[in-house]
Amino acid sequence: MWKTISSKEIFRHPRLTLIEDEVICGVTIIAKRKDGKILLQTEYSYPPNQKLFQFPGGLVNPDENPEIGGNRELMEEANLKANQLELLGSYLFNNRRSVKKMFIYLATDLEEKSLEGDPEEDIESFWFTEDEISQKIKNDEIQNCHVLTAWCLYKIKK
Repeated sequence: MWKTISSKEIFRHPRLTLIEDEVICGVTIIAKRKDGKILLQTEYSYPPNQKLFQFPGGLVNPDENPEIGGNRELMEEANLKANQLELLGSYLFNNRRSVKKMFIYLATDLEEKSLEGDPEEDIESFWFTEDEISQKIKNDEIQNCHVLTAWCLYKIKK
């Protein structure tokens, strides 16, 4: 989910070398309809060899604002455009290996609009209430760390 754009050495010392990497960030979108239902999708994941629940999202292009990238991902994966995006927060994707951040947005005021996505993605969409999503988490039906983290930010900040 991340890609290094460039690396440069900033500081060198006999016991330490500091390298700055410019990386592409990622976005996760929690899309909420007017009736309060929230979009969860399933997509096949390897190596667990199963379809896992996920929120729409993906990489942000190097020249793209995360909010614009999030709406693009929403149009590619869910055929929806958010007329309102609210940043809920961000987290370090893999703090021991990267400074890459995942930005979490709440998408509301949705309209149908699509962009051509990756033809290899086999994504199914489902709309659930907040209680149904929380129950799926309690029942271990949702195991994707990005969904769990995004859901925590959503529940704390909504």
